[in-house]
Amino acid sequence: MPGDDHRQEDHTTAGPGTGGRFAYIADRVFDGEQTLVHHAVVVEGSRVAEVVPVASLPGELPRLDEPGCTLIPGLVDIHTHVMRWMGPFFLAWGVTTIRDTGNPLKWVLERRRQWREALWPRILCVGPLIDGPSPLHEHVSRACSTLSEAVAAVRDIAAVGVDGIKLYNRLDPDWLPDMVRESHAADLKASMHCQRTGALVAIRAGIDEFHHLDGLLVDIWPDHPPGWIELWGTPEFARRGQRQRELADAVCQAGVAATPTLAYWDSQWRLRTPGHLESEDLRHVPDELVAWQAPGEPNDQRARQSKRALEQAQAFIGLLLDRQGIILAGSDTPCGPITPGLSLWRELSLLVEAGMSPTRALKTATSTAASFLDQPQIGRLRPGAFADMVFVKGDPTQSMPAEPEIPSMVLEGTAHRTRDLLTEGGRNRPDPLDDPWGRQFRAHAPPG
Repeated sequence: MPGDDHRQEDHTTAGPGTGGRFAYIADRVFDGEQTLVHHAVVVEGSRVAEVVPVASLPGELPRLDEPGCTLIPGLVDIHTHVMRWMGPFFLAWGVTTIRDTGNPLKWVLERRRQWREALWPRILCVGPLIDGPSPLHEHVSRACSTLSEAVAAVRDIAAVGVDGIKLYNRLDPDWLPDMVRESHAADLKASMHCQRTGALVAIRAGIDEFHHLDGLLVDIWPDHPPGWIELWGTPEFARRGQRQRELADAVCQAGVAATPTLAYWDSQWRLRTPGHLESEDLRHVPDELVAWQAPGEPNDQRARQSKRALEQAQAFIGLLLDRQGIILAGSDTPCGPITPGLSLWRELSLLVEAGMSPTRALKTATSTAASFLDQPQIGRLRPGAFADMVFVKGDPTQSMPAEPEIPSMVLEGTAHRTRDLLTEGGRNRPDPLDDPWGRQFRAHAPPG
C-alpha cells in the first residue's frame, strides 16, 4: 500500500517511497509558514525527517531535484463530498488530504479506511448531513424529527470517531444550541450550512464554521424575494453594504470560520455561459455529473448575474479579511463540476482576487487548515509531519496560478508523476451511480 509504514520498513534501498532517507529539492521550499531558499526536505519512511540547507546534505544521500519549482506541503481541501473516481485527480493537483463534509456514515468510514489501498488522498469525514425531517439531500443525510433525535444523531455519529459534525439547513433553529453542545462535548467542531436559518442564528448557537456564504442572505436581506445565490448579483443586494459590514463584524468578533467555497459560486456563472460544457474545466469530470448539474440552457443574462453574485461574495470575503477573519479553503467538489484538485487551486485564486495574499492563500490550504482540523501532522513540512508535498512550477507564494504546472507530488513519502496520476484517473472509473452523491445528483437533476 502506498505510504504504509510497515511496507516501507521492508525496503533497504533508499529512494522515494522505499523507507530510506531521501531528499527532495526545489528552488524554494514553502513549509506552510515561511519560504526558504536553497533548502531541501529530507524524508525517512512516510515522515519528514528535517528541512535543511541543500549545502548541508551528505553527498551520498539520494535526491530528487525539480529546478524552477517551489516545494509546498500537500494541500488540504476542507470541503468535499467523496466520490471514488475523484482520488487520482486530487493527487495530480497536489491535494493530499480532503475532508468529506457529508456522506452516509458507514459508506464514508469505509472510504476513510481504504484510502491507502487506492490512489486517493487521506480522508477526514463528518458523516452524514444532520438535517430536519425532510432533508434536501436524502441520499447523504440523517433526518431528525425532534430535538432528542437531533441530539442523539450528533452523539451517535461522534461515537464512531468522525472528524467533525455537520449540521444542515432544515434543522429547527431552536435545536442548534443543544446539538452544538453535544458536538463540543465529544471534542468535535460543529459546522453548518445555514441557508435557511441564517448565519447569525447558527453563530449564536456556538458553531465553529459556516459553509458557502449563502446563509448570509437571510441576515443581509431578510425579506428577499424567492431565489438563492443568484440574488447576490442583484442591485438591491449591492445596496445593502452597511448590513454586510455589520455582519462581517459579528462573524469576526465571534471567531467563527468561514468556508466560502467560491469555486462553487464561480461554477454557476460558467455553467450558464454558452460553450462552457466543452471547457477544459470539465475534461476529467464524468459526463453524467455535468449533465445532472447543468442549470438548463446557457443564457448570457443569467451568466452575468451569477458572475456579479460571485463578485459580491468576494467583496464580502474582503470585509472578513479587513477584520482578520478566519477563512478556510474548500472547493465543494463535485458540486459545481470542475476537475477535483484543480478545483482547490481555483478556490485559492478566487481568494487572492478577493484580497488575500498568495502566501496567505497557501497557508489557508495548508497550515491554517491543519490547525483548524487539529491535525498537526499535515499541512506543514517539518520534522514528524507526514511526507506530503507538491512540486509547483514557479512561485505560488508570489503569484497564485488558477491552473498550476505540477510535475510530481509525494504522498507519505511515495513520489508520483502527475501524468501517471491523470492516466490512472481515466482508467476503470467507478460508475457515479455506485456512490451516494451520484444518486443524489441524479435524483435532483433538471428534467430533460
